[in-house]
Amino acid sequence: MSKMKIAITGGIGSGKSVVARMLTVMGVPVYDCDSKARYLMENDLYIRQTLTRMFGEECYDVQGKINRKWLASHIFIDKDAIKRVNDLVHPRVKADFLSWAAERPENIVAVETAILFESGINEVVDKTLLVWAGAETCIKRVEQRSGMTRQQVLSRISNQMSVDELLLLCDYSIYNDETSAVMPQLLEVLEEL
Repeated sequence: MSKMKIAITGGIGSGKSVVARMLTVMGVPVYDCDSKARYLMENDLYIRQTLTRMFGEECYDVQGKINRKWLASHIFIDKDAIKRVNDLVHPRVKADFLSWAAERPENIVAVETAILFESGINEVVDKTLLVWAGAETCIKRVEQRSGMTRQQVLSRISNQMSVDELLLLCDYSIYNDETSAVMPQLLEVLEEL
């Protein structure tokens, strides 16, 4: 039997990381695209050189770490810049995920990504799971955890696929609005799988 690969996606503040942690606790290993992309942006020489060429030396701090705040402030205002960064980083993330999944002994693995369809990860998984919540809930969550302003959060949201689009494209969905229990919804999805 081949290994089942599930993608967990959702917009900023949706709670996809909560679902990913639940899966991890349940014994399903989860590959985190955000942290892996950050790692590759700092350690993959081709990515480093290309980002520096595209946006300048300010992309990296003096320790060689990605200057995330600076880079975000420059790319999240320009859809073309987001696309160029995604086209640079995400093929390498996708390849790394496939390698990681092949090495896992478990029968089921998951990948957490905010940009499932934009990155092409959807092409290498068996099933897709959307975690979503109302816009105001997502905005409040992000403001509380990150210190971003409402306008900054709205700017990020405007650069993501809409919940309506994702609901049409994903195989399963979990509503995470703090009034609906997430675990029973997740167990139902896993049971179907």
